[in-house]
Amino acid sequence: MTTSFSTMAAIRFGYGRRPGETPPESVEALIRQVERGTRETCLFPFEGIAGRRARFSAFREVQQAYNAARDANMLVMVGEQSVNPYNIVMANAFRRDQHLKVRQAVFSPNGFFERLAAFWGDHFAINARKGGAMRILAGLHEAEAIRPNLGGSFSDLLKAAVLHPAMLAYLDQTRSIGPNSPVGLKSGRGLNENLARELIELHTMGAGSGYSQKDVRSTAFVLTGLWFRNPVYETVYRTRSAEPGSYRVLGKSYGGRARQIEQVYALLDDLADRKETRRHICRKLVVHFIADDPPQPVVDAMVKVWGRSGGQLVDVYRAMLEHPLSFEEEGRKARQPFDFVVAALRALNVPAEALGPGEDAKKAGVRPATDVTALQDVATMTAAGKPALGANPLSVGIIDRLGQPIWSAPSPAGWEENLSAWVTGSQLTERIAWARRLVARFGGTDDPRMLLEATMADAARADTIETVSRAPNRVVGLAMVLASPEFNRR
Repeated sequence: MTTSFSTMAAIRFGYGRRPGETPPESVEALIRQVERGTRETCLFPFEGIAGRRARFSAFREVQQAYNAARDANMLVMVGEQSVNPYNIVMANAFRRDQHLKVRQAVFSPNGFFERLAAFWGDHFAINARKGGAMRILAGLHEAEAIRPNLGGSFSDLLKAAVLHPAMLAYLDQTRSIGPNSPVGLKSGRGLNENLARELIELHTMGAGSGYSQKDVRSTAFVLTGLWFRNPVYETVYRTRSAEPGSYRVLGKSYGGRARQIEQVYALLDDLADRKETRRHICRKLVVHFIADDPPQPVVDAMVKVWGRSGGQLVDVYRAMLEHPLSFEEEGRKARQPFDFVVAALRALNVPAEALGPGEDAKKAGVRPATDVTALQDVATMTAAGKPALGANPLSVGIIDRLGQPIWSAPSPAGWEENLSAWVTGSQLTERIAWARRLVARFGGTDDPRMLLEATMADAARADTIETVSRAPNRVVGLAMVLASPEFNRR
């Protein structure tokens, strides 16, 4: 039996079918999701982009007050443990953002756009668990740099993602000082190659694509001067930290007597335009959406369109979606934990009010961790002096438990894509246990066979239909739908 376009489009290129939601019926319908998504208001950061930026100074105020109290040996104590209000407000804000990211994916009608946001967020991976301000920058990076730009040119997306303060902080760019710059000569500080290496190896050309260590080092020299102002977290260019002179990267020269940020822009534009970059990015897109062993004709078609369009990403997506091989052999990819959880929440129509942060904030003994008025909504702590907002076990908590914590990739390379990394005995055991808890709470009076039809439609295999039909009771049958091979693959 051949799976229909609409079912494949919803599962392979979205977060699955949602009862009552019309699945995409054409390539153009998927492309319209991208166009709508770039204009859609993002639910995170929870205060909005402008609201988050307006509160940076308040976060800084809490940090400074904590540092002063620590230095004066006047920290608030809970038992034998000291209270860190700065850590509490940052952790609570981060938890709110994480829960809204899940809610965004569950309720957005633009599934393909949401999947693209996840792909590009992983491509330009950062890790909020690095601590400090990364926790209030992680959601902002996706909302401000990635989501508005993933429907434009790759060059624009690259500049927005790489030059965002979240990326500069994550890859220690503010530690990279031109050793012969005025700041370098005075401080004795030198070069940090982290951003330069990941820019070439991960974000553009890809590993083993013909660049040398000299190219990486020269790129690092060109990038010196990039900085962000604290606490406003706006990227600036500090000429006094930029290494003077010209540097050749992959045969082109950047720099000169007067160093300016325009030279950084030129380098990023040139890297974005390289044929190695086209092939690397197109292959990654096909690996993510279609198969761990990507069909080469699909990659080739996308690379050709990239060159013809000047890297316009919507045209590249369309080339992928229009290729016949993109809709063959379903089930070749594993649903990663975030994908699986969102698809299950959609399938059961779990209400938005059930997807907020954990219940710790409602327990007795909760009290303010700081008196900074601007942060009252994230300043609550438990009686034990811990952040009051926990991870909801229905959403953020299970995604953490399944090994893919939001905005916390294990390295700049992002999350593993291979099916074997996610389809394991322990992974499936955790998924089944969570599915049983979910359906027990939100399965209502649903018939398992009807849920299978609503979520998998013509992608359901005959043996799965028979197994679900023979379930000993309704809850087990519903859990079987979410535990089925079809539901855990795409």
